[in-house]
Amino acid sequence: MKLTIILLVGLSVAAHDGARNDSNFVATDEWQEIGTGQAIPQGLHVRINLKTVKKEAKLLAKGINDTQSSASLSTIPGSDVQDHDPLPLPFGAKQLKAALQNIPGDDFMSNHEEELEKKPKFKSYYQIKLELKEANLEVMSDSDTMGSIFELFDSKRNQHPSGLKSLFEDLKYLVHQIDNANEFIDRQGIEKIIWPSLNGTDSPVRVLAFELLGIVVQNNPKAKVALFERSGGTILLGKISQLSRSEEISAALFAFGALIRKFPYAQTKLLNAHGYSMLFDVLNKQVELRVKVKVIILIADLVDDYEYALSDENEDATTKERYGSTNLTEGLRKTEYCKVAGEFIRQNRIGFETDINLAEEVVRALRRMVRAGLCQDSWSSCALFRHTLLVLRNNLDTRLDDEDMSDYYKDVQQMVDEFVAELYRSLGKKDEL
Repeated sequence: MKLTIILLVGLSVAAHDGARNDSNFVATDEWQEIGTGQAIPQGLHVRINLKTVKKEAKLLAKGINDTQSSASLSTIPGSDVQDHDPLPLPFGAKQLKAALQNIPGDDFMSNHEEELEKKPKFKSYYQIKLELKEANLEVMSDSDTMGSIFELFDSKRNQHPSGLKSLFEDLKYLVHQIDNANEFIDRQGIEKIIWPSLNGTDSPVRVLAFELLGIVVQNNPKAKVALFERSGGTILLGKISQLSRSEEISAALFAFGALIRKFPYAQTKLLNAHGYSMLFDVLNKQVELRVKVKVIILIADLVDDYEYALSDENEDATTKERYGSTNLTEGLRKTEYCKVAGEFIRQNRIGFETDINLAEEVVRALRRMVRAGLCQDSWSSCALFRHTLLVLRNNLDTRLDDEDMSDYYKDVQQMVDEFVAELYRSLGKKDEL
């Protein structure tokens, strides 16, 4: 394939690669070599022969395909060489400079008004509310929703107490956010909704009120302080002591636990001999076993927080001092918690044999007490306590045939075995309760 580079010259070109050559170039229909520095007339075909690396020229031959030797670059086979008329006038330096000035540069500035029209236009919240209102729809913020619930509460409570359930559910959803929980308190939700509901006669409404209160103060230091300042801890302990229904006591324990967990000041004021006795009385009430276990778990949680705060090297001195001032272990010692808990386990052995999930939860709570250096001597010296644990452990052997649950039962068995080993293994000096 022959490839040919052809230059159409519309001007008089001075081909000079060195000294000027004044000899005349006479063009023909054949390719002729252009001498060094030799001038050629305008209107010729000019090429570079890549074999000789010399410039060659000839007369224009329109309509005739260029078929030269293999020594030349050739055109694409099957295509004709297209000739072009020479430029009518040469470009001078001034004309070229003027033409270049009309080329847009990088500093091109768009029309600001046009750009604004192209940008998407977002509507404000106020505009959206107006448009939806015209369509008989309304957008309400959390604050607006809470305000509406407060307005509806009194009327619904007076007419249909059971109809409050949907309002409580909406409030529970809202106060999961700390900001909303704080607004609930600022709107006097405790005074307007919680206390009236707890003092009412409708048991399901009391349960909902306890649950709502627990969610409000859970992991919310500001709400904990606000409730404590309203004597909330004392009121909750009183309710726990007075109530007799399982669902109500369970919900009240949830609210009380949410208040005093990680709140050492409240623990100092509430967990005195009287406060502990109110909690321990739940263990003797005619309520479901799962409700009683909540007391055991709550005590274990408080001990965990106490031990962690005092032993953590990264904990600040103020926090350590606050937890130390609770005298938690001293209070448990004076109320003989280890003896109370041990008797509770023995008395409810059959219930734990029946409900393995509860057995797992209570054994985990008891292990945390022992690992914190509490109750080991009391429980390990009680043969009936050890017998109860072994009965629970051996009872699981009869359940291992259940393929779906066998792995779980084996894990509970292992946990009981480890607890028994911990009870009778020397762990050094203990703070015996």
